[in-house]
Amino acid sequence: MLLSFFMFNFNFGKKKPDKKQIIIISVILSSIVATLSQCTGVSSERLWDILDELQRNLFPQTIINDILLQDPEIVKRRAGRDVDKAIREYQRLTGDDGTVRIPLPRLIEKAPDEAVCYSKDCKQLGGEMRLCAPFIEGIDCPSPTTSYDKHNQKSN
Repeated sequence: MLLSFFMFNFNFGKKKPDKKQIIIISVILSSIVATLSQCTGVSSERLWDILDELQRNLFPQTIINDILLQDPEIVKRRAGRDVDKAIREYQRLTGDDGTVRIPLPRLIEKAPDEAVCYSKDCKQLGGEMRLCAPFIEGIDCPSPTTSYDKHNQKSN
């Protein structure tokens, strides 16, 4: 008998809410959102999103979170808001505005080589022309500081 007095029942983690509580709170929340939507003209989806953000910031471990997570549309909108927030945070931290920057290729033009090309027909063909990828550095490619536009302006 004395031993049963000192017995404790430990629960690890969060207790599952009672179904009766879930139903009562769901009905109350639905009626509040419907009433506010009718009175203010704000869409019910927007009101559910506001409720979701309020409970996430102020009351994160309440039964309201469990109720909201049962609706797939609310979860879908929550995920969209989280992704948008992460994108804005990334842009704020990196200064990246999302525009794609593709470096232009480098143009190589050489006059005809007199040692190899000595006939009139060969000289009419012109010299060597190449496009070099901007990430390739080597003997055949000009330095990365020389861009396609700079080379075109010099040759024109």
